[in-house]
Amino acid sequence: MKKLTFALVSLLLGTSLLAAWPLESPPAHAVEETKPTAPPSSPPMESAADIAAPTLQAAVERFMKQLALQPGFEPWQQASWTSYPLGPGMHGWVIIVSAEGSEAGYLVIHAGEQDTYRLTEYGTGAYPLFSLQTLHRSLVQLELIEYPHHTERLYFGPLQALWKITVQNADRIWYIDAKTGEEMPFTGDVKLPKSKAAPVPNVQAFTNTDAKHTIQESGQMEPAEPYARLPWVQGKSDQPLPFDDLKKLIAQGSKPVYAAELYEGSVTLPLPVAGFQVWSSGDRFVQFRQDDDRFLPYEALQRLGSFYP
Repeated sequence: MKKLTFALVSLLLGTSLLAAWPLESPPAHAVEETKPTAPPSSPPMESAADIAAPTLQAAVERFMKQLALQPGFEPWQQASWTSYPLGPGMHGWVIIVSAEGSEAGYLVIHAGEQDTYRLTEYGTGAYPLFSLQTLHRSLVQLELIEYPHHTERLYFGPLQALWKITVQNADRIWYIDAKTGEEMPFTGDVKLPKSKAAPVPNVQAFTNTDAKHTIQESGQMEPAEPYARLPWVQGKSDQPLPFDDLKKLIAQGSKPVYAAELYEGSVTLPLPVAGFQVWSSGDRFVQFRQDDDRFLPYEALQRLGSFYP
């Protein structure tokens, strides 16, 4: 009888632990894909057709190979990756890069026209966009981890990426910033970009960079503390900063800061500039320090906020 009672208690304890742990319930069509740590010793030659229209796997590996040549991306030379689909109708994936058993960065890729894959943003470090580790920490802090919940990735564009948390029987929804894990100051979808007339932004509005492009130019600097000077508090600047002028400020070590007003003005986000990368597609990515290094397309940034020298 004692053995039977012990077995039942052990079974119930194991079941309760398993029920509390899941962080996400992806839809049935969601595919998560893990790739090997190292490429084959003698990789097959790619045809011209494969280069022009690669698979998602080939596109990711080419992007990673190109970025692994850049300062700060060295761990990507022997890294693995996992893909997660973004929200419904967004035709994109977040790629979580891992090296030596730890998260080491991310890519956001969207499907383009003619079987191409566009690089929307990317970053390095232990706190990537849509990190499950950051999500878990936020759920614990919000005291939601103990309740049955569903999580969904929403990506409306650079700087507008969220976890949507739906808790069973709750009368509200939680939105968490996908990079920092901070709770957003709204509980419904009124503030979200998709609540406007257009359902989802077009990937062509982000970048032209696909897997055949390479990095042509780059520069780095030690970023400022965004709260050391507060010119961005007064609101968006009326004078946009040309990219060439931004490059000069970076070369001079002037430590510019960028600030954006997001979600109908309910969130103001200052970010210190840490560098730039220019791709052969013509796209210019600005490097920011946000826990880790994050690279965002300059054109999209111009629509969301302003640079302050």
